[in-house]
Amino acid sequence: MQVNQEENAMLFSWEKTDPKGVDFKNKIKGYYKNLSDKNVIIDLSAFPKLNLADILSFKELSDYHKQEIKKSFVIVIGTFNADDIPNEISIAPTINEALDIVDMEEIERDLGF
Repeated sequence: MQVNQEENAMLFSWEKTDPKGVDFKNKIKGYYKNLSDKNVIIDLSAFPKLNLADILSFKELSDYHKQEIKKSFVIVIGTFNADDIPNEISIAPTINEALDIVDMEEIERDLGF
């Protein structure tokens, strides 16, 4: 897993040597003590055969991050069909678009929305 500090978010990128699903989510949870003031982007675009269950496995972590930490949590899904994903999970097809979502949500929080 690659972990990078982007403009205003921590980016966790899945790599071919990483586990899939819950094990990958648990690797990210290991970083949580350092994420209390950061937006999070999870890049799953390199997942082979990404499926809905892979994305939904992050729902609990996404909900917690948005409600308790009060920061953005965006999953990069590449070419996956977004129609099947619940609206509560923020998704983007690319890292740049995920960063745009983080920027927009930061502005909304600054304005009190």
